[in-house]
Amino acid sequence: MSKLTISNSVSLLTLILPKESVGVVSTAIAEEGAKGIVQISARGSVLNEGGLLQRMFPPPAPEQQLLQALVPNSKIDQITDRAIAVGNLDKVGSGAVFTISCNDAHFSQNFPSNVDSVNGDNPANQSANLEAICCICEIGVADDIAKAALQNGAPGPTVTFGEGGGIRDKIPLLRITKGPEKEFVWCVVDKSDSDAIFADMARAGRITEPGRGFMYSIPVNSGLINVSSTVSSSAHGANMEQIIAALDDLKGDKEWRQSIDSSKSKSLKTTYLKDLVGIYCIVPRDNYSEVYDAVLDSGAPGVSTNFGVMIDADSDQQQNEEWALVYTSVGPNSVNDLRNTVEDKISSLGIDRFAFYTLPIPRALTYLGG
Repeated sequence: MSKLTISNSVSLLTLILPKESVGVVSTAIAEEGAKGIVQISARGSVLNEGGLLQRMFPPPAPEQQLLQALVPNSKIDQITDRAIAVGNLDKVGSGAVFTISCNDAHFSQNFPSNVDSVNGDNPANQSANLEAICCICEIGVADDIAKAALQNGAPGPTVTFGEGGGIRDKIPLLRITKGPEKEFVWCVVDKSDSDAIFADMARAGRITEPGRGFMYSIPVNSGLINVSSTVSSSAHGANMEQIIAALDDLKGDKEWRQSIDSSKSKSLKTTYLKDLVGIYCIVPRDNYSEVYDAVLDSGAPGVSTNFGVMIDADSDQQQNEEWALVYTSVGPNSVNDLRNTVEDKISSLGIDRFAFYTLPIPRALTYLGG
């Protein structure tokens, strides 16, 4: 097995951007020290504030790009500040940037990274009162889930495309009748709103029913979320999104929003999976199917994959190379065994460019049987 750089002082930096600002922002964060920047195609989600005709024939979902990079905690503030300045991310509708602290990260020698082996010297800032929610669902369901999030006040959810499966998909007959294509719905919300948004997204996707999907939440360390949530055809000087943002400023927080339906209980009466760990493996796309199968063979209950391009690779040829982000979640006691099993498989294949990172998952939901 190749020698790995291992650090527990790394954060996952994520940016959600309109297509036109991706180039300048990615160049800026690379200049500040971000490496291994993966770009994933995505689409936004908006509510239409227009009249009946506009609601019957809504505009296309806005095209977005998702940028992700593993960044040393010592550099995260300067990289984030540069992204905000260059991308004007402090403006309504300009995009989003947020960071999530990794439990640990493992890098092969040839994976693009500027992370050194560090143990606890640079803890991430834990001040943000935010939570990221992700829902993995069947094709065609994402729009309903995103609409449920929007109607509960979530900034415009972002939808990406990928693959996913579980133990059932190892049965040949089920592989024939059920395709692996999935959609991933992401949103970052205030913790005070997260329970209601999580519950309504789960209801919209019917996540507690067999074969419907998997959803989870992750604590966010820092973030600035200005993703567009509405489209308006009115002649007013401001849309509802801008009015709500102005009221937030006047009130000094977002607590006033809850009084609108404080009498309604939106809790979800179900059993949550608690205190899981998400394990993510980044590998060239040509090798992802072996890694995908190795995760399932190691005993993980499910696996999902997103695809993107590493836009800051060293050569023109590598800049056109697709990468895969292979993900699963397990209990804390299973993390090391699963990672070691997959690392052994990667080593046997001769793959010399890969990275692992783990994230805390305090809450998850799926069909549990019974």
